Amino acid sequence: MQIQRSADHRIVPWANGLGVTADLFLWPPDAGVWMWRLSIADVTDDVPFSVMPGIDRHITVAQGAGMTLTIDGAPPVRMDRTSPPLSFDGESTTTCRLLDGPIADLNLMVRRGMHVGSLRLEPLAAGQTLTTVVDDVAVVVLDGSVRVAHEDLQPFDAVRLAGEATAFEAGPTSLCAVASVRSI
Repeated sequence: MQIQRSADHRIVPWANGLGVTADLFLWPPDAGVWMWRLSIADVTDDVPFSVMPGIDRHITVAQGAGMTLTIDGAPPVRMDRTSPPLSFDGESTTTCRLLDGPIADLNLMVRRGMHVGSLRLEPLAAGQTLTTVVDDVAVVVLDGSVRVAHEDLQPFDAVRLAGEATAFEAGPTSLCAVASVRSI
């Protein structure tokens, strides 16, 4: 298990250069080509998303009022803090319109044909425990705080899991995002 504090995230530009993202975890680490990537993007304006051929994207609003996404000209999808994560192809032409000011969104990106990924939200009442499963690769605190392995985690702190069940206990009411990846 590896804890990544929000202050230690590596900030990198988007592929299209129109924003920045904070890398939480890449797998494999330090590889030229990652198989999966978990990041938090700052979205400060209405912008097109980077086109990422061969990548399956999973996204959720992590902070702020929300956004609408238009994907390949389909009707816009409204996303806010209560919306379930959305999955779409990285090669899609995707534009974002902010609902009311800047947001941060959590992204799980998985290389298609190698792995399958998913992102889920886990609301926790005070004192409630979240236990991860074998395909879960990371947990990110979005709201509140949680405790794992005698460490208190705050918003945007993340934990890279080692493939075994791990228990997270909520302090106050909390919201965590769980990223899952499995090889195919």
